[in-house]
Amino acid sequence: MIRSPFALPLHGARRSAARAMGLLLLAGCAAFLAAPVWAQAPKAFEYYNDEQDLGFKIKVPKDWQFIPPQPGDKNLIGKYDPKGDKGIDLKNGYYFAYHVWLVKFDRRKKPSDGAPKPDERRFESPGYKDVQAFIKGNEIEVSGNWKRNEKESGPISIQGITANSSIYELTKDGVELRLYVAEYKLSDNLEVALIANGPGDHKKWQKFEGAFNTMGRSLKPIELKAISAADARPGDSPLRSRKRAELDALMRQQPGWALYETPNYFIISNNTDKEFLDEMMIRLEAIRSSYEETYPPETVLELKRLRDEARAKRKAEEAASGTPKSPEDGEEDEEEEPEEDGVPGRTSARGATALEQSRCSVVRVVQNESQYTSYGGPPGSAGYWSSGQQELVIYDDKAQGGRRNTWATMNHEAFHQYIYYFFGNLAPHSWYNEGTGDFYAGYQLKNSRFELKPFDWRIQTIKEALRQRSSGKQTFIPLKELVRYTQGEYYGGNKHGLSGGQNYAQGWSFIWFLRTGSKNARGWNKAWTPILDEYLKTLVLTDDLDKAVDQAFSGVDFDELEAAWIEYTLAI
Repeated sequence: MIRSPFALPLHGARRSAARAMGLLLLAGCAAFLAAPVWAQAPKAFEYYNDEQDLGFKIKVPKDWQFIPPQPGDKNLIGKYDPKGDKGIDLKNGYYFAYHVWLVKFDRRKKPSDGAPKPDERRFESPGYKDVQAFIKGNEIEVSGNWKRNEKESGPISIQGITANSSIYELTKDGVELRLYVAEYKLSDNLEVALIANGPGDHKKWQKFEGAFNTMGRSLKPIELKAISAADARPGDSPLRSRKRAELDALMRQQPGWALYETPNYFIISNNTDKEFLDEMMIRLEAIRSSYEETYPPETVLELKRLRDEARAKRKAEEAASGTPKSPEDGEEDEEEEPEEDGVPGRTSARGATALEQSRCSVVRVVQNESQYTSYGGPPGSAGYWSSGQQELVIYDDKAQGGRRNTWATMNHEAFHQYIYYFFGNLAPHSWYNEGTGDFYAGYQLKNSRFELKPFDWRIQTIKEALRQRSSGKQTFIPLKELVRYTQGEYYGGNKHGLSGGQNYAQGWSFIWFLRTGSKNARGWNKAWTPILDEYLKTLVLTDDLDKAVDQAFSGVDFDELEAAWIEYTLAI
């Protein structure tokens, strides 16, 4: 699975220097946090209902936000977060955030057992067999050994089902913490549970315990109802109709979330700001048009067809020689995509062309940064594209960095999403991959159409580095090295000690130069014009990063190229 996070630390938008390092310095800066802050326990309740799959309802905190599971999660039904950051700051970088989890342990035989359904997602997260395994596997907010308090655990009286409640305890950095767990056996092969955490201090726990007992004793089995699938619409492909039905059913299990759609995207959001969502839909379609100008679908599909032919030929040659190539040698052992019904790229398993799949792209828009990280967004990032989960996830940054951050992130990550559906988990060098994402991040919307502009988050970083190049310090990566950098080197693990933020800025500026310099750069060499197209073509056809660089920069004088790039960049 490729998970491409668009990290705000890498473009230095609004975080402090310490927080800008994300996970790397999180533990170090947390030692300076204030003393524990105790949030209020839930006081009002409403029912969570599942009438289409599990058959139960249970009281949950009324004013807390529902955070859905990531696609493919086998256990999480959803969790509830209090509004804002509520929990306890601990030492050594730990933060004990309050949640109420609803989880399931479902061993029922599914209709999809055996052969996959058309377009069935292939990614699934590991499942846990019971509550104890779930608690241990997720560490429930802090690492440690939660111990069950036998004296405070016992059966719950709920008509028709077996139910038990338990208290788990843990002391972390001298602070007592507790979990309330209620488990319910709905059938021989199906259990659900409610898990809620809170402070372990006796006086504070009493306030939480009452609320948790109210929720824990409230579960009621309910009859399942037949849910009609969302209607197909004129012009729908079979895939789009199936995808809409799947997501529409999902929304019935995710309170507070709604489904919106455009010709090429399905948008899932818990944001009720209609103006914001309307603008997002316009922007998504407009930036896709920009992708299509540079990467026309018909051209990309033809390149994909040539790739499949080249792979088939290599496999045949390897089989004939008796030395088959393993996926570790750099080529994915992925399912062949033969021609079906005369349509290149159509498969019986997926049942749709690459172009059709790209026109059913899913974008999840979370309400704010706190909910984004709770959902699973990498701390310190502003959005990510997950190929395994087939989902682009961003949040509305209006309250903090501003929606300019949201739009730039969307433009960047949606490029990764767009290109994935044609080439799968293609992994170009980071200067090409992230530099191109940043190239689109700079586009500015005007009259419902994007105009190409330099990406303002990167400009000053690279210009300042280039101005200091005579200082005797290494202020940028020589281009002949940059084009071969691994992801780790690009993110900061390089011999020059230059950070990921610096390299992202340089990668953007190099792509900007190669995309726009033929019309504006002084001393432009025509040999540079095909570099980007040749790089992508060679990589797609050969699955070989070194060959892609060798072919794209064949005959290029790197000193001449670098001098022209520096002059052009300083003039932005």
